Amino acid sequence: MEKERFIVIGGDAAGMSAASRIRKRRPESDVVVYEAGQYVSYSACGMPFHIGGVVKDFNSLIHYSVEKFRKDRNIQVNLGATVTSIDRKRREITFTSNGKTGKDQYDHLVIATGASARIPENLRAVPHVYTLRTLNDLQRFESALDAVKDVTIVGAGYIGLELAESMRNREKNVRIVQRSSRILRGFDTQLSGAIMDEVTANKVEILMNTEIRQVVETHGSLNVSLSNGKSFTTGMILVATGVIPNSDIARDAGLELGIAGAIKVNEYMETNDPLIFAAGDVATSYNMITGKDAYMPLATGSNKSGRIAGENAAGGRSKFAGIAGTEVVKVFSLEVGKTGFDHDAALSEGFDAVSSTITSTSRSSYYPGSSPLTIKMTADRKSRKLLGAEIIGHEGVAKRIDVIATAIYSRLSVDDMLGVDYSYSPPFAPTWEPVLVAADVLSGKLD
Repeated sequence: MEKERFIVIGGDAAGMSAASRIRKRRPESDVVVYEAGQYVSYSACGMPFHIGGVVKDFNSLIHYSVEKFRKDRNIQVNLGATVTSIDRKRREITFTSNGKTGKDQYDHLVIATGASARIPENLRAVPHVYTLRTLNDLQRFESALDAVKDVTIVGAGYIGLELAESMRNREKNVRIVQRSSRILRGFDTQLSGAIMDEVTANKVEILMNTEIRQVVETHGSLNVSLSNGKSFTTGMILVATGVIPNSDIARDAGLELGIAGAIKVNEYMETNDPLIFAAGDVATSYNMITGKDAYMPLATGSNKSGRIAGENAAGGRSKFAGIAGTEVVKVFSLEVGKTGFDHDAALSEGFDAVSSTITSTSRSSYYPGSSPLTIKMTADRKSRKLLGAEIIGHEGVAKRIDVIATAIYSRLSVDDMLGVDYSYSPPFAPTWEPVLVAADVLSGKLD
């Protein structure tokens, strides 16, 4: 009997998770990965910390070497191999590698081609403009960084803020250009303002409600003109304005695309072709609160969806549980976390949203190191179901945002949160756990 052949396009989080799962379920099969870059299974999320000097060793960003996959897991990994087309009738892919074109046939296919940085059109042909999506991007960026003293970051999302801190660690002059009135999506005005205060206190200039209109290179520097009529000179521009799914080959093959142009998949990571699965940043997901399709490219979702795609491509029937949009980020001395919907987003989704904001302490107030912790919690008035939360503080945020994410996954009400047996010890939490206090105050507002 001829071996089944599984091909995975893309070798980062989702792709290698899929390939590894296929190998485990089908040890007798051929598992082949085509990766356009020179690295597999690496931490893109760790790159800002390497730039800032917190993570010293470049190689530590690579979770597993190519040789580990090839020798230990018997997965054929092809680096520098770009898949250019998929022929669904022939069950065949076309790829280019080292200037040559080749073809390969599959029995089952997993597309995990990820996403590319979204670059404003007026910055695409400008020199000294960088993005940070891959380890190759990191190497190019770092090789140019020592020669400049002034860095401009476009975008005040999670990556933009992490990079601002990294640049300050490198003693660069840093400014952020943000086209909206808030930094970080999903945070209300009060909390967003507190985060902005932290950034500016660390000598980062923030230009809000502003866009870059024109960039002209002069003697190696960039003269930047803004939408507000002002201008400045900078050494480089780093774009952190989101991503676009790499779904072109899927579209050209006739696979259905969904929200944000990502490959539309169901809860089994199946496309509209029963032999083709998709996972990671190239695929849609769905929101576990509303059940609607969503596109939120995050590392944890990519790893989980890749594993499920591999499981099901190999004959399993696992379901992806969806996402709540749980995120946490370090902004200088602040920890910032969110999960689910903020108040405005909940209203736009049709909920009768009610929110409350409390400020407590991360530890018992008398214990050394205790600091303020602010939680904004949102619920639906009718069902009393928890819809989301935002937390900022100097410690203990990740622990608490995960508790609330778990509650959302479990479809708990605000009242259910009052019955949870939270841990207590002065070095870690006050007697009245801040999550409990937030739920209690919100429960009263719902009444």
